[in-house]
Amino acid sequence: MPLELELATPALSPARNSIETSVAEPALAQRAVHLAQPAHAADATVAPVFISHSLTRNYPRNLSAPRAGDLHLWRFRCEWLPVPVQEGDSWLSKTERERARLHPNAALRKRFISARVVVRWIVGNLFECAPRDVDLQDDGNEKLRARHPRDGRGITIDIAYGGIWIVIGVASVTLGLSVAVPSPGAAPDETPAGARRRARYGSLCNALRYAPVDIDANLLMSNTTACAFDLAEQGHWHVLDLPMAGQIRAAVALAQPFNRVHTFGWPKSLAFGPAAT
Repeated sequence: MPLELELATPALSPARNSIETSVAEPALAQRAVHLAQPAHAADATVAPVFISHSLTRNYPRNLSAPRAGDLHLWRFRCEWLPVPVQEGDSWLSKTERERARLHPNAALRKRFISARVVVRWIVGNLFECAPRDVDLQDDGNEKLRARHPRDGRGITIDIAYGGIWIVIGVASVTLGLSVAVPSPGAAPDETPAGARRRARYGSLCNALRYAPVDIDANLLMSNTTACAFDLAEQGHWHVLDLPMAGQIRAAVALAQPFNRVHTFGWPKSLAFGPAAT
């Protein structure tokens, strides 16, 4: 059974990553555009090495910008900031301030500001420059790019929101994050496996910027944490499940194999292991 899932942006939020509604798959399938060649599972993915870091306001020493095969993942609550609120606010660009001002309510505005402050703190430490001097190229849809001011190395940043959590991914190539959050009254019978499948599919769609993808649902049901897909002309993609508490499911898709993953904000009890069912 093919799975074609269109990710809808919440009406009150610019965060396209958070999937908080569920729509019947048959209805969406009628609007899908099929690829010339069907997607299929790629060769088995080797589980990456995970390096766990505590979420503190002291940035880890000797952690350099991600290169090929590296992935950095951050998870934190909206209230967490690496610096006092006033200092973090001074880092924002004029465009970011304007976007924050246009948010429809205080909660979404605070969430946006928190995410951008942390992104600037991360990139400033990776590039050894002041956070306010970080040049973020923003597509307006929470997908960012930054280039090292001296050696020209580029990184890609994606931001996802889900429930109380903000998740940030950083890599040297295109990536996409997705968080599937249960919503009261929507898909009450959805299983954890179904939510996991939604998160995996959403990560691929976000990485591809909503490009249509035709994937057999069974391909997304693997019980391994890391899996790979060949999406024909869309390329070869690697997907990793992110452990989240409760009924929340999350995943990240990367345009290359990830050999080493640095994680921040995940307790060791929530290990990156076999997929939850």
